[in-house]
Amino acid sequence: MRGAVVMAAGAGRRMGLIPKSLLRRGGEPLLLRQLRLLRAAGVERIAVVLGHHAPALRAALQQCGPGVSLAVNPAPEDGPGGSLRCGLAALGDDVDEILVLLGDQPLLELQDVQAVQAAWRTRPAGVELAVPWHDGQPGHPIAFGPALRTAILRTEGGLGVREWRRAHPQQVLAVPMDHARCTTDVDTPEDLLRLQRAHGVRLEFEGLSPRVRPAGPAGP
Repeated sequence: MRGAVVMAAGAGRRMGLIPKSLLRRGGEPLLLRQLRLLRAAGVERIAVVLGHHAPALRAALQQCGPGVSLAVNPAPEDGPGGSLRCGLAALGDDVDEILVLLGDQPLLELQDVQAVQAAWRTRPAGVELAVPWHDGQPGHPIAFGPALRTAILRTEGGLGVREWRRAHPQQVLAVPMDHARCTTDVDTPEDLLRLQRAHGVRLEFEGLSPRVRPAGPAGP
């Protein structure tokens, strides 16, 4: 069984307290775009982790179709480790290939998801985690199996994959990527401007009311 966890529990404070995963690219919310990519990659079971903006995200996910479960992190301030544990628990223990990606990755494409899947499936012996890497930075989606799932579920607080990766470098497979799609997310209004200038991708606030909007022209 192939599964995935989509992390969408954050408050979006630096973006004006909006659910960043509901920013729209070409009229499509980023969160629904992520689900579409995962399904196209053959993922059978998806858990979306909600937190600060759970009501708005629930409303957006009403038409998400079968195979998607919602997990609410009651303490999203504790860090990503707690959110990941909520998502992993929602997936169930019969999933043997797990992807984790962020709800606010605007550049991700199907080929990126498939590249990480392929690296995981052809990994050398002893590897427990596959991580896409670009320009010296780790990105998402990451891929792992039941052994690391069990290890993460045993952690507490905000501890998660990042801490495990740093403690077990010999069990990590870095997947080289020739594009910043896997390492790009959006945290601030300035990130939106950089995204448009560098990649020609515009994200829209349709239906959202940020307290802070990008400075300067938004472009065509």
